[in-house]
Amino acid sequence: MRFRRLAISLCLCGVALAQRSLYEGPSILSRGVGPVMGGGGELIRLRPFVGVNGLYDSGLTPVSVDSQGRLLEDDAYGAEVHFGALGYHSWRRTVLGLDYRGNVRHYTQKTYYDGSDHQLSLGVTHQFSRRWAVSFREAAGTYSRNYGLFGGLGYFDREFANTPADELFDGRTHYASTMGDLTFYKSPRLSFNMGGTGFVVRRRSQSLVGVTGANARGDIAWRVSRRHVIGVDYGFNHYEFTRGFGGADFHLAAFNWSVEFGRRWQFGIRAGGARVEVLGLRYVAVDPVIAAIIGQTTGIEAYHALNYVSQGDVRLMRSFQRSNLTLYYSRGLDPGNGIFLTSQRDSAGLSYSHTFSRRWNVGVNAGYGGYSSLGQGLGKYRSVEGGGGFACQLSRFLHLVGHVAARDYEVRSSALQRTHLRATIGFSLSPGDLPLSLW
Repeated sequence: MRFRRLAISLCLCGVALAQRSLYEGPSILSRGVGPVMGGGGELIRLRPFVGVNGLYDSGLTPVSVDSQGRLLEDDAYGAEVHFGALGYHSWRRTVLGLDYRGNVRHYTQKTYYDGSDHQLSLGVTHQFSRRWAVSFREAAGTYSRNYGLFGGLGYFDREFANTPADELFDGRTHYASTMGDLTFYKSPRLSFNMGGTGFVVRRRSQSLVGVTGANARGDIAWRVSRRHVIGVDYGFNHYEFTRGFGGADFHLAAFNWSVEFGRRWQFGIRAGGARVEVLGLRYVAVDPVIAAIIGQTTGIEAYHALNYVSQGDVRLMRSFQRSNLTLYYSRGLDPGNGIFLTSQRDSAGLSYSHTFSRRWNVGVNAGYGGYSSLGQGLGKYRSVEGGGGFACQLSRFLHLVGHVAARDYEVRSSALQRTHLRATIGFSLSPGDLPLSLW
């Protein structure tokens, strides 16, 4: 339960600390966090961890092809050292939250996939007064092993920070996203928030596209009662793509509603729409008469597409005495995964964890993701994943941790179909009261 309370607290760091002074209602989805249990648990002191795992990976896919032009696929055994730090440090008016995770990985035979992966989530909230608060949040990382299966807790939704996910290949990807928000609490019932985000994603392969983007946003929230909050939000986003011609601009607006059921349930919904303008390049068939002259049957043309799409989020969380349950669904716009560019993305997930005693903790999760490109004419991408794990406390500092996860994904109307499987087991060392499960 300490781990789950930490997860809840981390999600709050960017915004909800400021709410404690004047606002104690349910969390507001437009500000980048899902509904969170009331109270959020104690702020846990910042602590490091380190461990070693044996691992098995299948479905490894480099950004290359064989002599017949087919995509490669490998399986490999190996070991990794993982390390990091997570928790809080607080001052009178300021709270710093950190979630850093890194690893160094080596395979016994397929050493081409050796590497080191790192991901960071950082949040700082400062309370100027009972009415004013400012929050800064940072997401950054670099990885070469496809992390569609594995991610940190973070302080915010992935879609909110525009961090990459659902990568098609196991190639090196770098990303950084900087977010800032200013919140004014007019009264215990009424609050205003405005903020912005700048982000970059770069992929080492020359075959894959990177993106630079920014957005500006604002919202108004009204606390109807102790347990009900409604609001509206507006945002403008801009994408520019590297190694290619194109970009996207879109305006979005949505209605927010959050509610608490008793002390343990929270439900939130955000529903709206967006106007999306996309500029890019695409392949087209050449007229047969022209093709007979130039000897080419396809060509490239610039296109401009205008789309009106729906947007929304639904979150439900329940905290039991020894377990936690979370369900969510999200539909939003996404800068893509290096092949799919500006796309409408659907995602859904479920996670459940249970603590049997002070020594044992188990957890399971499942998720779905899909891309539909707005203008490229590509087949739809879809991904289904799931996994589970356990942790056993052997002593105050030493934990035995095991985890298995699978991800199946494909791009329809193409030859790309993969099933990733990862299994790990090993030991983790952490001083003090850091939670058992670190996956």
